[in-house]
Amino acid sequence: MYRISDYHATKLEPLTFVELNMKEKDIEELLRQNIEITRNGEELMLIVGKK
Repeated sequence: MYRISDYHATKLEPLTFVELNMKEKDIEELLRQNIEITRNGEELMLIVGKK
């Protein structure tokens, strides 16, 4: 994956959720607020429960 800015591409290094100090509830909230990041041209069904 690359970040493109002003015709310059910078390679992004992958990070794990552990490195980002994210728990499952954090990932669920991230997806809830930004569901469009899961779309890549395919139909998806995501089930996110919140207690």
